[in-house]
Amino acid sequence: MGPPAAVQAVVFDLDGTLLDRRLSFERFIWNQWERFPFVRESVDRGQYVRSAVEHDRDGYASRKDLSVNVLARFGLPTELSSTLLEDYRDGFPSGCVLFSDAAQTLAALRAAGLKLGLITNGSVRMQRAKLRCLSLEPAFDSVVISEAEGVSKPDPRIFRLALERLRTAPADAMFVGDHPEVDVSGARGAGMRAVWRRDAKVSRTVEADAVIENLADLLQSLELHR
Repeated sequence: MGPPAAVQAVVFDLDGTLLDRRLSFERFIWNQWERFPFVRESVDRGQYVRSAVEHDRDGYASRKDLSVNVLARFGLPTELSSTLLEDYRDGFPSGCVLFSDAAQTLAALRAAGLKLGLITNGSVRMQRAKLRCLSLEPAFDSVVISEAEGVSKPDPRIFRLALERLRTAPADAMFVGDHPEVDVSGARGAGMRAVWRRDAKVSRTVEADAVIENLADLLQSLELHR
């Protein structure tokens, strides 16, 4: 059985949807504590990790502010923030991990003949590095990064740009993301169907065309078999 006739393309968010960003960030910060004596000798590792995760706000905080705020929290010189920031930029992509069912789900969608796209907010340097380290970029027909385009989700223009490159009408495309406003509302505002990958931290009702717990659930939603 193939996908419903109207669905010709599935477009994904990256962080928190395909990439297990929370796990990746916690692992990175855990190891960062070990690498820098000025942190390791002044702060308990568990406290450092918890503070960084809190200030990170799932990647939505400014990277510079993140480093400054964590150092200030423990009374460390904030001028050292540039050292931690560069360490993040250089080292975080190689430590990133996908959700366990991401690769298989993308492969199943490709095998079903669907076009695949990716829209991600962030810098070209960081997002391209993540994709490269995860060997993920070849999976997509189009990759759109906000910094390169000068527009970010939830602005409908970035969704329409991706669809233009996929040569697919909004009504024939589905977007999958974890953020209720940035991903789900943004995609719906562009005329796409939106699937919310449920975030356990979000307790309110999210208006979406479908809700999935795991990426593999998308195959059932599209009436696909592995």
